[in-house]
Amino acid sequence: MNLLFNIIITSCLFFNNTFNDFSISYQYPKNIDALILAYDEMYNYNNNHFVDKQPLRDFIILDMESIYFTDTTYEERQKAIEHFQEYGPTVLNASLFKLKEIGLANKFGSIKVNGDLLMITNISSNEAGETIIEGSKYHSPVGSYQYKVKLKIINNTWSVIDTNLISIA
Repeated sequence: MNLLFNIIITSCLFFNNTFNDFSISYQYPKNIDALILAYDEMYNYNNNHFVDKQPLRDFIILDMESIYFTDTTYEERQKAIEHFQEYGPTVLNASLFKLKEIGLANKFGSIKVNGDLLMITNISSNEAGETIIEGSKYHSPVGSYQYKVKLKIINNTWSVIDTNLISIA
């Protein structure tokens, strides 16, 4: 009986140590990639869907101070900034509140520099397994576009399913 018990314990220890190296780890796509895609869709929507192209502004301002970016790292936020630097304008990371604090927006919320502020206002999901990101491209209270971007993970990467302009102020 004692010998049988020792054999069972030895085999359990052997198999536990042997098969630890065979663990399967699945890497989910990062949340920052979905947020970058949504911001990119908002920034480029008008030029992709309308004949009259919007002129290039001097600044792209990314609001990465909101609650939706709290679980992102400094490196991930830098990745977003580097992505938008490819468009040419200067890229800033600031909320509308921060812009008011540093004097780049007035007390009414109009941005004083020639730039667009990209903001995320809501993130949800639907029964089809899509992530829905709502946000805006903002210049002033009466110069803002509101968008709804649907994303889905396809082949382990975020993909844009649909983008809609839902309102203009």
